[in-house]
Amino acid sequence: MLQVKDIYFSIGDLKLLNGVKWSIPRGKRNGLVGPNGAGKTTLLRIMAGEIHPDKGSILKPKKYNIGYLPQEEIDIQGGILLDSVMKACDEIHKLEKKINDLHDILDSNPHPNDRLLKQLGEYEQRYEVLGGYNLENRAKEVLSGLGFREKDLNRPLSEFSGGWRMRSHLARILLRDPDLLLLDEPSNHLDLPSLEWLEDYLLDFSGTMVIVSHDRFFLDRLVQNIYELNQGRLEHYAGNYSTYEKEKKKRKELLEKKLENQKSEIARQKEFIQRFRYKKTRAAQVQSRIKQLEKMERIEKPSQTKKINFDLKVGVKSYKDVLKIRGLYFKYHKDWVLEGLNLHVSRGDKIALVGENGAGKTTLTRLIAGKLTPQKGTVELGKKTQIGYYAQHQAFDLNGEATVFEEVADSVSTDNIPKIREALGLFKFSGDDVYKKINVLSGGEKARVSLVKILLSEVNFLIMDEPTNHLDLMSLEALEEALSTYNGTLMVISHDRFFLDKLVNRVVEIKEKKASGFVGDYSYYLKKRTGDQKSEQESKLKKDEEVKPKKKKTKDQKREEAEKRQKISKERNRLEIEINEKEERIEHFEERKKEIEKMFCLRKTHENGQYVASLQKELGEIQKELRELVRDWEQKKTCLDQLLKQSRT
Repeated sequence: MLQVKDIYFSIGDLKLLNGVKWSIPRGKRNGLVGPNGAGKTTLLRIMAGEIHPDKGSILKPKKYNIGYLPQEEIDIQGGILLDSVMKACDEIHKLEKKINDLHDILDSNPHPNDRLLKQLGEYEQRYEVLGGYNLENRAKEVLSGLGFREKDLNRPLSEFSGGWRMRSHLARILLRDPDLLLLDEPSNHLDLPSLEWLEDYLLDFSGTMVIVSHDRFFLDRLVQNIYELNQGRLEHYAGNYSTYEKEKKKRKELLEKKLENQKSEIARQKEFIQRFRYKKTRAAQVQSRIKQLEKMERIEKPSQTKKINFDLKVGVKSYKDVLKIRGLYFKYHKDWVLEGLNLHVSRGDKIALVGENGAGKTTLTRLIAGKLTPQKGTVELGKKTQIGYYAQHQAFDLNGEATVFEEVADSVSTDNIPKIREALGLFKFSGDDVYKKINVLSGGEKARVSLVKILLSEVNFLIMDEPTNHLDLMSLEALEEALSTYNGTLMVISHDRFFLDKLVNRVVEIKEKKASGFVGDYSYYLKKRTGDQKSEQESKLKKDEEVKPKKKKTKDQKREEAEKRQKISKERNRLEIEINEKEERIEHFEERKKEIEKMFCLRKTHENGQYVASLQKELGEIQKELRELVRDWEQKKTCLDQLLKQSRT
């Protein structure tokens, strides 16, 4: 277990962490939430040992392995992708080198050295225990789950974008199987398929986890505890994110009631004191009440989260047909990214654009926004359609010498000038922050400025590519509310499934270079995609068949069925005999393997080098035989299961 003991940390006059105490429960999946700037990333970095607190300590067991995924992109060095990820398992990598070196020495010497043979046996045994022989397969499985293709495995890391290098860093961490996983916004660099894979992987992870994420769907599915960091303190809530929201609301209401009761009590006592202050007969009572008030522990007023209602308005209403795409073809180089794509968008549609990374989602939005030109086909905007296009890279188009306020004011109508401060406040630009120059802002801050510019532009067709990446939960909820009441047309790319579910009434999936549509919210699309609708249809068909009267079987049909059953029974008996034989042989070899491993633990064994070599040879043959036996057993067991299933149908 890792313990955070009275951690204090300040940046200048700003106290981020104010005596934080935290005993992180072993084997639990914990969510860490709080507003932007509360110190969540700072706390993770202190726990990971990247920075030191001003005061306090981190207590952890010896050889406690921590895997930390930072939020921001880091400079990841390394050669080939697969090799780089496998080298993260440092002990396995070092053991492999030692084993290879010893093999080279022993192969060049006709007379084996007993000491070296013993050492080799110890190294190989440890290598097997750590999973060295299966390391490459595990690495490939993790990389595949995170979206890398087979042809990517032997590519240099330098060829990948920053986001893909962060995925490789995540793969390194997962492969190490640490005692504690610290994940800071892990969903930022993932598309939906890889995010779903990561969720399943983490659900099976046996270690401890602390996750900082604005993805409420992700937190809801994974975490068992929520810890809220606010004003330098941690508060614990048992359960997932949805439970936390309900419990937080209850606690706030209870605290407000207690505060009101205390105010009433204080007022009552003060009234008594004031009324009888100068009466000698009540002097003792007055003094008693005064002391009670002095000793009374005052309930602090709960911090008020300012609710910002931000309305998005359409300047000019578009015609009913907002967009028509017919037979669209586009490619950057040799291969088509989109091929024969058709799409129709009507006024008021709120569309989630989904698909795997590289499917062409961003390319399609850039084609619609006029940033790219198709090689074939047409992109036709409806009359009076005005596009507002938000994408992460747009932050680079800002005027670095302008202030935040000036940059936004330069692109909005006169009517919206009074709304600028309110909108900037929604996205964490308060007070004098609005007078900061653009060129001193971080990448996330620049992205938020671009977002404000788009939202105040009064366009009637908003196209947004990952608008939630740099928002905290409060800003995210405010954006959701604004977009849900927006009376224009919306097309959004996002891996935040909770965000999509609250907003969209239509899903367009880009797959195999074409677009297919689903009318409904994101949850409905997921059900369709996973085949739930198909299962319901099959269930309905089955019920319909059960209702129909069954026809009587002929003698020939009965005879054929009997012969089929006999054939299945005969084959089943044969397979069961072979499976039993395989199991007996596996058990025999497993016993002999244990005996040899026990012999290696005896000092006497290593006194005879030839005997050690013969045992190693026998162990190698046993392991090979066991692999073949287990493979055969699995094949026959699968055949038997299929036969049993066949006999029941």
